[in-house]
Amino acid sequence: MDFPPTTASLDTLANGLSLILDPSDDAPVVSAQLWVETGSIHESRLLGSGLSHFLEHMVFKGAGEFGPSELAETVQAAGGHWNAYTTFGRTVYYIDGPSTGLGDFLRVLTAMVFRPHLPESEFEREKDVIRREIDMGLDDPDDRAQQLLFSTAFVRDPRRHPVIGHRHLFDAITYDDLRSYHAGRYSPDRACLCISGAFDETETRSLVESLVAGIERVGGEDPFLAEDPSQLGPRKARDTFAIPSSKISMTWKVPPLGHPDVPALDLAAVMLGKGRAAHLYRSLRQTRELALDISAWSWTGPAREGLFGVSAEADPGKRDELVKAVREELAAFSQSALEDDLARAKRQVAASQFRSLTTASGRATDLASNWHEARDLDFTRRYLGELEKVNAADIRRALARLVESGETLTILDPEDAPAPSTSRRGRKTAPEAETFTLANGTTVALLPNPKVPVIAMQAAVRAGAASETKATAGLNRLLAATLPQATRRHSAEELADKLESLGASVGASAGNNSLLVQLAGLSPDLGTLAPLFGEILAEPALASDAIDRERSSQLSAVREALTDPLSVAFRQLRAHLFGSHGFGVPTLGEEDSVAGLDRLTLAAHHSLHFRGPNLTVALAGDFDPATAKEILAEALDPIPGGDAWHPDPSEVRDPSEQVFHLPKKQAVLALGYPGAAALGPNRHALRFLQEWCSDMAGPLFTRIREELGLAYQVGATQFHGHDTGLFAFYMATDPGQIELAEEELRSQVASFAAEGIPDDAFERVRSTVLSASALDQQSPGAVARHAAIDLLFGLPACHHRELPEIYAALTAEEVRDAARDLLAHRQPVLIRVTPEA
Repeated sequence: MDFPPTTASLDTLANGLSLILDPSDDAPVVSAQLWVETGSIHESRLLGSGLSHFLEHMVFKGAGEFGPSELAETVQAAGGHWNAYTTFGRTVYYIDGPSTGLGDFLRVLTAMVFRPHLPESEFEREKDVIRREIDMGLDDPDDRAQQLLFSTAFVRDPRRHPVIGHRHLFDAITYDDLRSYHAGRYSPDRACLCISGAFDETETRSLVESLVAGIERVGGEDPFLAEDPSQLGPRKARDTFAIPSSKISMTWKVPPLGHPDVPALDLAAVMLGKGRAAHLYRSLRQTRELALDISAWSWTGPAREGLFGVSAEADPGKRDELVKAVREELAAFSQSALEDDLARAKRQVAASQFRSLTTASGRATDLASNWHEARDLDFTRRYLGELEKVNAADIRRALARLVESGETLTILDPEDAPAPSTSRRGRKTAPEAETFTLANGTTVALLPNPKVPVIAMQAAVRAGAASETKATAGLNRLLAATLPQATRRHSAEELADKLESLGASVGASAGNNSLLVQLAGLSPDLGTLAPLFGEILAEPALASDAIDRERSSQLSAVREALTDPLSVAFRQLRAHLFGSHGFGVPTLGEEDSVAGLDRLTLAAHHSLHFRGPNLTVALAGDFDPATAKEILAEALDPIPGGDAWHPDPSEVRDPSEQVFHLPKKQAVLALGYPGAAALGPNRHALRFLQEWCSDMAGPLFTRIREELGLAYQVGATQFHGHDTGLFAFYMATDPGQIELAEEELRSQVASFAAEGIPDDAFERVRSTVLSASALDQQSPGAVARHAAIDLLFGLPACHHRELPEIYAALTAEEVRDAARDLLAHRQPVLIRVTPEA
């Protein structure tokens, strides 16, 4: 199965703008992405200030013919989902949505990038927003660990600075600096506009040409980019943070793209540290139990050195032994037989690349990335060809680069830890979906789609938080982590080898109402994968050593969650709204409850819930329905029958206000109300309300974040339960402004209760919800997940396809009534998380 040659076109317009057009009629959606080849490494005398990221924020403040709020309103009205991000070497603006909105999306993108207003009145206000973002990064252990690594690995290379910038350098940015940087760097000949999805190629090219006709390229020299000298000895750095386990990174400099060792290094990273069959994971986590988690990665790009790395988490007492063991394993791995691991890695990479073709956004990102890195739209296909040529000798040659003198070791320790001792395919029509019930009571749905040769199987089991008590909190999460690791017929090593040799992946997750198990792979392997999926569901090994390892990891995650203000707010919100069982317990669990879970508890829970009438399975992707029906019937037959389990009624407690303290720089507010049930008549209307309260054009963002500058993070979230749910508002704010922020948030909620969504905004919200539904139904994995969950609640397997019609018929009055029912008849549970006094 070769990666198909692209049928996209690449043109250079008169002003130097690169235009990539990739029309496809797979789905009525488009992804428009405008990549600018400038990022934090290009900031010259302001290097390290985060100027590129600041500019990314400021272009949203109005552009071209669009006023400050009209950009968001236009995108929302057209059903678009937009955002932007800044990296070391690029800034990317993108909008995904229905194909009918493409014209508006292109007008917005080209105006933002090439004709932003950059209003001086917004300059200091947005600076305050980013200052809070910088503070939040300082509160985040993963951000701290990453910055520690890059500032140690690089000494002169501009990538040693964080993309968001250092606070003191950021504070020094002037308004003239901002305008000059845009004028000098946002040139059309440094930009690429990539469009993938359903559109007319001729009309779109003509529209783009008209939109950028008056934009001229910028002259002048590019900034000087320093390069690191050769590393002549090992580098080490250590810091401490309020975390429960040590975060370890070991890296080595590697050549840029184009060097013959890079494909081998990419495959070596997969062989060593991607998946449960990977060498380091199996040896150092599963067998020797030195790591709570471990992975390997290779980060390379054009022109500049990259990094080959091993990242791990470990108990501080095992930290030094793990570092030593990683070095030993890397040395031993080069001398071992590599052929089987190499074949598995090639399959994994191919499967991952095929999955990128299943969405318009994935295709656009692949094409634009190919332009950015190689100026070759077929670069992915050519690079996969280079990967396929790699042999064991190439792997050994590449790994010989990982020498002691080139190693960089960084460790972020808990505060009390001791220091270390020293071609588009021909169009195919998808057959109709089919649902049937097996003799054991399992309901199965087949949702074929022959577009891309991938498949996804999804099982939904009635369980989740609704099946837990205070004493068993975290049980479903631990079962989900342990379940797919081994079966009674296949050891962990055998199962991982079998799956990953096929480029397949398996996983499980636990939510509020269900436990989900998913397996994805390539279409020709359905006959091999389905029996393994049945084994995982019916005959998991639930080995005690695996449970012990996953329990340790989950306990570490629990402890880390207890240091995060937003996580603490929602844990307490659930507890004070729903009590001590069901939706009131945190899905991650508590330290005491997770510590008390054992094999007997997991096995009993599995026996009670993994029964045919309590379980649904959906298969989506490229397969023959008749053959698949036979394969699944045999594969799922070992699942026992019996009675379906039904959760106890939820307890909804009286409103209350609670305050909690954490030693952080941010304060968090959360207001929670009993929400809609999974089949509740208001659930679709509340989807509109949630979108209105979370969107960048909505009142919470525009009033509280933009106009008043009271919050960096603000929005609404909800979940639907078997008999009730949760609808919550949240914000992260400065502790000194928490009273004003709370007053404003309550005022906005009161407005929602009285007025719902204003008539002039309602159609924009409808467009956004409709496009979100379309974007969420592109990949086989998403389709299978929707179908399995819908079946579990008694809905048709294709209910997700009915949502556009439901949303199109919903009225503003219905949403207003739903908002009034939700918000007007009771006070919320209010949680405040503030810094310690």
